[in-house]
Amino acid sequence: MSIYWEKCDICGRHRPTRQCWLHPERSVCPYCCLACPERPQCPRPAWFPSLRRSASRRTMGVAETKSEAKKALEELLRKLEES
Repeated sequence: MSIYWEKCDICGRHRPTRQCWLHPERSVCPYCCLACPERPQCPRPAWFPSLRRSASRRTMGVAETKSEAKKALEELLRKLEES
């Protein structure tokens, strides 16, 4: 299996690229996007320095997820005892 990366329009290296929001004619790699001097004015940067959590995980509290897991385990134990 081969992975083909596009060429970054800023640095010229072959890396994963995305389309720049401020300059749609350019494809930028993560390094060039993070080092861009126009990044503070960019409303939607192509690359982010860290992973963002999904909205569904942020809304659920830790106690809610633990209680749901506990309920699921109790149901499974009841089914095992019945059979």
